[in-house]
Amino acid sequence: MKTLPITLTTLLLSAGTALAAPGSADLGNAGLAVWIFFGFFGLIIAAQFIPGMILLGSMLKGLFSKTPTLEKENR
Repeated sequence: MKTLPITLTTLLLSAGTALAAPGSADLGNAGLAVWIFFGFFGLIIAAQFIPGMILLGSMLKGLFSKTPTLEKENR
């Protein structure tokens, strides 16, 4: 019954040093697949930027344009 807490404690203590290892975020030695993935991600962001700007322009145009006033019917 006591082996489970001891095992979990040991795993958690050893994982902390592995996650804090120096050089784990070094992209200088990244392979070609990593750079292709980053390029594809950038392409997705760029492709979504243009329609977003068109939508923002249409929204601002609709907000700041003068709307025609409705004529009141006096019948």
